[in-house]
Amino acid sequence: MIQFILDVLRDIGWIGLGLGVAIEALSIPFPAAIFVLVYGYLLDPSWVEILLFSLFTSFIYVAVSFVPYYISIRYEGVVRDKLPKQKMRFAQKWIDRYGDWMIAVGRFIGMGYITYIAGLGKMNKVKFAMLTFVGFYPLSVLMFYLGTLGNLEVMVDRFQQAQWLIFTLLGLAISMYIGFRFYRRKKYRQENQTSPSQAPTK
Repeated sequence: MIQFILDVLRDIGWIGLGLGVAIEALSIPFPAAIFVLVYGYLLDPSWVEILLFSLFTSFIYVAVSFVPYYISIRYEGVVRDKLPKQKMRFAQKWIDRYGDWMIAVGRFIGMGYITYIAGLGKMNKVKFAMLTFVGFYPLSVLMFYLGTLGNLEVMVDRFQQAQWLIFTLLGLAISMYIGFRFYRRKKYRQENQTSPSQAPTK
């Protein structure tokens, strides 16, 4: 099955690479990073070519990402109703806390819906393009490089394991943060309840 897929992608060439990247950029669940990895295996590029090919994929990704970006602006009410509320709260919370750079982080770890969050927040178009590029370009470089290592099945497996590791670490970080906030709030309430009011002495 894998060999059949490789043969098809080899036949359609750059069109397949651009199409694979564009599908994920539309915020459709699709493994664009693994697509890039496969083409790294097929093309076996040098380091200079990896950097240039990554520019190609990243420019496509940024350009196509403006489709869901503008959809979220034009049809804000519909998008808010359709997007999973939990995902929206999660993304918005991290953007509020760590700033717009979470758009780049979201791109790197595959949070496609982050584009809708940027659109709903009316993020500046230039900033959105820059952060999307910053998030996808290093991922593209990494995937092209992993593809050149030769063992495609092992590389796909390792990449998927790395994604799970990133999500696990994020989950732990969120849990620790929530636990810390809960502890601080509980401690603050206890101190207020146990502290006697200080009356002025004569």
